[in-house]
Amino acid sequence: MLNDQLMLLERSFLNPRAFPEERYYSHVLWAPRTGSIVTFPGLANSFSRASGTEPGSEAWAEVQRQLSIVVAALEGAAAALRPVADL
Repeated sequence: MLNDQLMLLERSFLNPRAFPEERYYSHVLWAPRTGSIVTFPGLANSFSRASGTEPGSEAWAEVQRQLSIVVAALEGAAAALRPVADL
């Protein structure tokens, strides 16, 4: 059971739409980044691109999209780590 949970935990951080410009990367937590922030590179990269632009711009819409991807990944990870009743 524990191995299954660990596999599901890792899988919860995979999202093929996390990096539309880099089709070979799908891990929400670890991927190549352009900024100095190590984790959640999609969110960090989109935030660094949006900084200095007008609120409501397309760049900030991408930040919101990346944030929703991170939240969904964290919710999936939390669900994967919930205790499983013995059968």
